[in-house]
Amino acid sequence: MSWMYFALLAALSESLKDLLSKQGLRSVSPQLAALAAGATPIPILLSIVLFTDSVPLLGPGYGWALLIGGTLNVLALFQFMRALQSSDLSLAIPFVSFTPLFLLITSPFLVGDIPTTQDIVGIFCIVGGAYVLHIQSIHHGLLAPLFAIFREPGPRRMLSVAFIYSLTSNFDKIGVQNSSPLFWSLSISSVMTIGFLFLLRFLPGKNIAAPRRTTLGTLLLVGLFQTIGLLVHNTALSLGPVPSVIAIKRSSILFAVMWGWMFLKEKYAGERLIGAVLMMIGVVVLGFGQTD
Repeated sequence: MSWMYFALLAALSESLKDLLSKQGLRSVSPQLAALAAGATPIPILLSIVLFTDSVPLLGPGYGWALLIGGTLNVLALFQFMRALQSSDLSLAIPFVSFTPLFLLITSPFLVGDIPTTQDIVGIFCIVGGAYVLHIQSIHHGLLAPLFAIFREPGPRRMLSVAFIYSLTSNFDKIGVQNSSPLFWSLSISSVMTIGFLFLLRFLPGKNIAAPRRTTLGTLLLVGLFQTIGLLVHNTALSLGPVPSVIAIKRSSILFAVMWGWMFLKEKYAGERLIGAVLMMIGVVVLGFGQTD
């Protein structure tokens, strides 16, 4: 189960990237923040590829996986940054946990990963935890925590991100299988950077204030954790089944709730932490249901 360790490291890296993105979005547009996340990994990854001479033999599925996966990743990261800008970190991030539910539908068709009964139990624990995270609105009705998705722009946008991620994760696995985790990380970052440059040209958005040196430093750190996250995420996908890798990576919501409470002073930390713990139970169910 070595893929589990890579997936957990991806979760930690992603949570730190999310925290720093939230801080950077106080003064820059989602387009610029997304460009920083997409472009910063390129020189790092390119240097590793050139230094190690690790250009793989590309398989037949590489090109179309890169085209489709890269386009979807641009849409996902742009929506992701918009969601973070318009909502609490600990409120928006948990809705990415719906990705495993969407993966139940998409993975069998795209890469042939069939979830077991134990996988399904774990996935529903994770999604149930997302409900508990918003339990404070239950006095409006039993389904009120679900309706909060449509009332709050952050969760609503993040739900669309979760659906896109259910597709990109499968294309990421196809891309890794037809190249390598390192080369695929470089490839997808390059395509995303082109996409965000296009967005900045035709949909520039508006920075809240002129980016300061500290903001630029924050955005560079966003890119650094994006780089680490890409490498360990794609390595995990090369070793394990897509739904389980993504479900464990979604344990980043536990870190997000903690960071939101510790560094951003966000409300409802108790309820959101309980929901995140329930999701972690789902992660354990998923992880121990897999074999090496």
